[in-house]
Amino acid sequence: MAQVLSLKELRSSSALKAEIAKLEQDIVQLNEQLERQKLVEKKLRDDLVEQKKDFEHLEKQFEHFAGIEAEFEALQQQVQMERLEQLVEGDKKDNLMKKEVDKVRAQLKEEQDELRELKALDPQRLKRQVADLKEKNREQANDNQNINKALIAARKDLKEATTAKDALDAELKAARAATDFFWQSADGTWALFEVTARLKDESVDNAENFKRIRVMNLVNGMSALSAAHEKGAEKATWLGTLEIPDDVSVEAGKRLLSIAAELDDDSEK
Repeated sequence: MAQVLSLKELRSSSALKAEIAKLEQDIVQLNEQLERQKLVEKKLRDDLVEQKKDFEHLEKQFEHFAGIEAEFEALQQQVQMERLEQLVEGDKKDNLMKKEVDKVRAQLKEEQDELRELKALDPQRLKRQVADLKEKNREQANDNQNINKALIAARKDLKEATTAKDALDAELKAARAATDFFWQSADGTWALFEVTARLKDESVDNAENFKRIRVMNLVNGMSALSAAHEKGAEKATWLGTLEIPDDVSVEAGKRLLSIAAELDDDSEK
């Protein structure tokens, strides 16, 4: 059976004392190492703080130098722009000066040419040229006056023709829309109307009772006026080139004879 030692006996044992002493030395060494580690850690922390301060200082210096570099680049750009503007202004001034010089040269050349022409002129010849020019001016003035008179006459004729045309157009429009024709062909193509239309510069004895015949093609709207009717004529003659059947002209001639007979009766009364 193994022998059991008490705690007191264990403490008094030389072997145990040696182990305890060794452990105590180990604890002392560990504490010393811990203290050294703490010192190293403190130093590292202090170094880190110093490095952080150095980094912040360097960062500020970098920002400062970056600002200076930006200002320098801006200044360089401004200087380049000012130089460019000066060059442009210089070119403009050179161009203006060149244009002025060219203009003066051109004027000088014209004056020299005129001077040479004047030197080459004979005074008597110059007088004749002036007289010829005055005569041409008088002839031109007369021509202008004649042209103005012709224009006035043409405008008057145009106005009269326009008035006559408007009257004829109005009468033609009324004739196209009218249903009071006195005769119509069996096929419904031709119709005859009594009208009071007169030609330009046409004079009649009795303007109030003047009548003539208008023939109209009801299919295409073409029409023509009767010419002056000759006594004893069996059919009417027409103004213009419209081709009109004989039976239509015969009916128109009958109407013209009837109109003439009525006018004679009125004059006898």
